[in-house]
Amino acid sequence: MSVQPSSPPSTPGQSRSNRTVVVILVVIAVILAVIAALLLHDVSSRHHRGTAATSQAATSASAAATTVPEPTPAPPVPDAQTLALIHSETHRDPADGQAKGKADAPVVMVIYSDFACPYCTQLAQKVEPELADLVDQGTLRIEWRDLAQISPTSPLAAQAGRAAAKQGRFWEFHDAVYAAADPQGHPEYTEDSLVTFAQKAGVANIEQFRTDMTSAETVATVTEATNHAHSIGITGTPFMIVGETYIGGYKDASYLKAVINSQAAKAKTSGTSKASATPTL
Repeated sequence: MSVQPSSPPSTPGQSRSNRTVVVILVVIAVILAVIAALLLHDVSSRHHRGTAATSQAATSASAAATTVPEPTPAPPVPDAQTLALIHSETHRDPADGQAKGKADAPVVMVIYSDFACPYCTQLAQKVEPELADLVDQGTLRIEWRDLAQISPTSPLAAQAGRAAAKQGRFWEFHDAVYAAADPQGHPEYTEDSLVTFAQKAGVANIEQFRTDMTSAETVATVTEATNHAHSIGITGTPFMIVGETYIGGYKDASYLKAVINSQAAKAKTSGTSKASATPTL
């Protein structure tokens, strides 16, 4: 029978050393656990903050989209050549029978229009009455320009307007014609229908009205007015010069009033001047 040798007994120094190692390992484990917990908490906090920020940003964007109104388009700021053309188109002639308002009003609105144009009809029916107070106050002057092109009888209607102007009843004629027009249609006119409008407008001498309406001079004047508008780049109606800017197409009364008041304030602080030019709008 063989006998296995026994392990040598441990000494007190070895026992203390073993305990020290164990303690160190335990401390290291605790430190690592704390570090891991801190890292986990930091990641979680960052995720929470990111989610909250994203949610807040989305909420803010949504609120902005629903509460911020669309900006109102401003009329264009003309360059020097266009501004000179605007001044040349603004006549301020006290003898102009197709203008109303003070000749020295701070703002002149030049309207290129056609009695057969549906948007011109809407402008006359809905917008121009809202501008009457500005005319009465001396802030606004309105000057009419013929751009008779919508229908075959547009020139005849424009000729009738000029015939009414010769008897000082253009704006009354203008109101009578547009009041009867369909704002969605393109009315056709005859000499007799235009005479009826002239009578409603208070034109005194109807025979003279008929003569002036169909005279070669009036026909040529209307044709020349339309050709002139085309030559400076105005091809659609209504087209408006307002002070020192311009507006193509129909705009509602609130928009036009805002532009007129802005131009009036500008005119009072800087003044206006006239010039001649041949660029296009």
